[in-house]
Amino acid sequence: MNRIFPTSYFLPLFFISFNLLFSQSNFELYHNSLPRDVLFNKLKSISQSNHLTPSYNISFHTDFISNSGHPNLDNNAELYAAGSSARLISARFEYSTSWLSLELEPYTISQNGIFKNDPVPRNYQATNNHNVNNYLGQTKMGFRQSKLVLHYKGFGIGYGNMSHWWGPGFHSALALSSNAPSLETYSLGTFKDIRMGQFAFGSQIIVMPYESTAGTQLYFSGLKAHVSHHSKSAIISLGLHRTYLSGNFENLSSTTVSTDSWSLIDAARLVIEPLFGQSKKDLSYTEPGTPGFDVWDEVLTGFIKLTFPDKHLQVYVDVASDDNRANITDLKAHWDHTLGYLVGFNKYSKLSSLSLFYGVEYLSIKKSNTEKFWRPYNNAYYAYDEYDYFTYQGRRMGAHSGSSSDDLIIMLGLSNETSTTFLSYNKERHGIKSMTYPELKTEYALSYHRKITSHHTAFITLEYEKINNYGFIQNNISVSKLIWLGYTFSIN
Repeated sequence: MNRIFPTSYFLPLFFISFNLLFSQSNFELYHNSLPRDVLFNKLKSISQSNHLTPSYNISFHTDFISNSGHPNLDNNAELYAAGSSARLISARFEYSTSWLSLELEPYTISQNGIFKNDPVPRNYQATNNHNVNNYLGQTKMGFRQSKLVLHYKGFGIGYGNMSHWWGPGFHSALALSSNAPSLETYSLGTFKDIRMGQFAFGSQIIVMPYESTAGTQLYFSGLKAHVSHHSKSAIISLGLHRTYLSGNFENLSSTTVSTDSWSLIDAARLVIEPLFGQSKKDLSYTEPGTPGFDVWDEVLTGFIKLTFPDKHLQVYVDVASDDNRANITDLKAHWDHTLGYLVGFNKYSKLSSLSLFYGVEYLSIKKSNTEKFWRPYNNAYYAYDEYDYFTYQGRRMGAHSGSSSDDLIIMLGLSNETSTTFLSYNKERHGIKSMTYPELKTEYALSYHRKITSHHTAFITLEYEKINNYGFIQNNISVSKLIWLGYTFSIN
């Protein structure tokens, strides 16, 4: 494929080469891909002053879920309640040195009493409260959240089967979330932040190959990069996520300028191509007769996060567009027509022997008022059927609430040396402007974690979830009552 070498190549390459020289501190662990674990571990570490990260860890884990009404559970990768009960058993091994990180977790999950749903329209079939039944076998096994990383001072290459969380929030992520099961992943870049004086940097490119329901070879490719400034009172972080869905479609030779096949390397190159369509018009994968537009699905997000370490406070905003603009004039004129955003804050406080957490987060990817610019089916985000509506094995890879939705959560947590409790209230709407009767979900959840001994921990989660207009049918109500039990035995 003939390509030009645009100026936009230099930004990610600058990040990567910089990382090679200055990388240090805090190696990225799998817990960062599951937001529930991030909250739990942060709150627990404030209560336990001697909390250390071991060089190795062996653990055995089991989960059991009893559920009623409809499918349930968000952002927990392989663990999903597709029916009346589910059981997951896994063994995990973690080992790290100055140049290697290895994480292995074989697992098996069984589903019983799988709910049979009435069909729902197009991209709403992938909402977590509905089943894509062809992916839901009774029993599955494999490796989850597993990877091998070879690195030097934090810069390296990785391969594994894992989930990812790309965003500043704790409940939703626009670019990439851990809602879907683990995917085969190739990664290159930094696996921990680099520091230079008051600044910290990081960047990584990943590619995930997988097949669509139609058997087409698809690729998720993404670039994430961030820079932070550390002062005595605050940390200011700016971040960028550029992600693509592309694929080796049979009709590429007729829908592109000169491309007749598509590979993993081609997908990886997308993340360092020019930003605007008119700068891509000489590239082989663009559409004939357009000012450089292509057949891929792109999401571009930028975030700012303010952290106040002394106050244990974070405030953040993540803004996204899933449209490839022709040029800067196009962007200025129609900046809002595919606007999605996430705003939130979280705070940790110390109260005598207790640690307190509270946070609020709001996501919106509902349709803007400039309707004429929105693509078919009156949706923007996660709207293409050739990419299975941005899903893997029937589960959403981006924000779990899906197209034309919004999502509000309020969460409170309390922890001491031996126990942690979380309480949350969640309001979620699906198909706000594209469906006659949007689904309206209200959820209450209570979770209690207990450290029994240094090797034994257990938890219980209770959840009540009510959906009005279920299946987008007026006044149709469905209720899920979920009990989730978990136990872990670990050796550090």
